[in-house]
Amino acid sequence: MDYLVFGDESGTTGSDCCYSIGLLCVPMDKIEEFESHVQKLKSQRGIVGELKWKKIKNSSGQANICVDILSMVLKTACCFHSIIVEKSIYNNWRINRERAFYQTYTYLLKNTAKQVNSPLKVMIDYKCDKYKKNDEVIGIVANNMLSQIGKDKTISDVKMHDSKAHAGLQVVDILTGAVNSGYMKYLNKNITLSKAKEASFIKMAEMLGWDKLHYDTYPNKDFNIWHFPIENKANPATKTIVPNFSISPVQDNEI
Repeated sequence: MDYLVFGDESGTTGSDCCYSIGLLCVPMDKIEEFESHVQKLKSQRGIVGELKWKKIKNSSGQANICVDILSMVLKTACCFHSIIVEKSIYNNWRINRERAFYQTYTYLLKNTAKQVNSPLKVMIDYKCDKYKKNDEVIGIVANNMLSQIGKDKTISDVKMHDSKAHAGLQVVDILTGAVNSGYMKYLNKNITLSKAKEASFIKMAEMLGWDKLHYDTYPNKDFNIWHFPIENKANPATKTIVPNFSISPVQDNEI
């Protein structure tokens, strides 16, 4: 099965204590169905315009679409792979942030390709970089890393795209923002985010079978969270995912 992969990041700017990169893999033959379903969810939840984590603020509809998106990924042939990097213990981040960021992007892409074991065409959200070919380079390097461990070079193309034009980039923005913010709240107990985000954390964690949205996972081909670097593994714990789809929606009075 061939996949179209959508990539986005969260937390790379400002003073956030961690950043995350997420990759959403959608089967090529399900793209139209996927886009139609996302549009239907947006309409049902009253979401207008581009779907983005930073726009999840103060309505139950905004909180619920985050839960809807997680449910969609867990129930379908899509899969989500992410890496969460604690900046203070990632030495390369202090030396050269752009290089360090794309190094972790490459690691994630290689590991995702290894797990999925199918041809991948990759679309990543547009970034203003000093070096203009970072997207091409991570595909080449990830393929070389796969070759070194005896795997096929399954990554055919990596290109930057505008998220406004692609539902997949908007969906991965939500998932990546959620897992990054959940872990950021663990690292900094004093952080309080928007009411809709706080409400969505509770429901998304429950859907994964967790009490909080701040764990990493055992290698999981369907929904994977990788804490990086190695010193950060299992901090605070590594959990299996036990999906629970009987989650009640966020109510207006909870926001």
